[in-house]
Amino acid sequence: MRFSLPERIDPRHCIVTNQYAVYTPPMHEMIEQIGEWIDQQRPGGYIYGASRLGKSRCVQWYVEKVLQERFGAVMPLVVWNRRPDSQTSEAGFWHQLLLASHFEFAHPTKPPKRAEGIYLCKQRFMALANNAKRNYVMLIIDEAQDITFREWKWLLGIQNDLDYEGYLLSVFSVGSHQLNYRHEYMAMTGNAHVAARFMAAHAQFHGLRSPDEIAYVLNGYDVDSEWPPGSTVSYLQYFAPGEFREGRRLADCAGQLWKALVELSPDSARRHFEFPMQHIARAIEAILFQLAVGEAWDEVTSYESWLRELAKSNFSDHMRIIATGN
Repeated sequence: MRFSLPERIDPRHCIVTNQYAVYTPPMHEMIEQIGEWIDQQRPGGYIYGASRLGKSRCVQWYVEKVLQERFGAVMPLVVWNRRPDSQTSEAGFWHQLLLASHFEFAHPTKPPKRAEGIYLCKQRFMALANNAKRNYVMLIIDEAQDITFREWKWLLGIQNDLDYEGYLLSVFSVGSHQLNYRHEYMAMTGNAHVAARFMAAHAQFHGLRSPDEIAYVLNGYDVDSEWPPGSTVSYLQYFAPGEFREGRRLADCAGQLWKALVELSPDSARRHFEFPMQHIARAIEAILFQLAVGEAWDEVTSYESWLRELAKSNFSDHMRIIATGN
């Protein structure tokens, strides 16, 4: 459907390219929690949750912006998206952090030597704090379930070095459920000091848990969004301008969408309903594309239509895997 849209739909639209995020109540909870840890000057903390709930989108699109709004100041923040195939040597580790911090003199492919990497990272973090007129800097690690024990110890070392210089480095980690058990394993294997520093504070990232939260998300597509930037044209208004003018809104479909999510959830996942944002987003995008080509609103937004689009996204299989993992 993305490749057969009418000519009036710009192929660069963020919905078409999937380069966007809609703010959700679980994202708000996550950022509020990080804000509280900042207020408490915690040395570390971690957010854990199942895949596809929206954690990475939150880190990529909203954490820095919303924290700046909360504190009314520029946040000295480094976001590192830790990939499973990232460098495991210590020199490579510091190189990845320098790149994540947008250090302008970091070569994109050539890591500095180990000692130089440590020195440059320390100076970079201090400079970020100084530029914000603070003695505080944050490192947020996405996909942190892939961090190794060695890497945690390297982080502990630079945190200690910065503390000696009068700077506080807080390391906030975001990852899968595996991270929830990592601190216990560390404690049992003689690394309790690492667990106490980075993992004593923790919180869960939830899925969408009620029809009201579904309505909040749908309202994001209805009115609390825009493309192109600065246009004030919401996603629904762009794809279905006629229906939008007539006052039709996706948020009015929250009940049908919630019912479809419950209906397609396997029995093993019915202990508590927490639904992944990614599958909901794919279904909403499909609805928008159908509206864009002129299909009837009542048919496209019907209960049966939501069932069909969720099924196409393998929603039930994903819920079954999550339930097994829990």
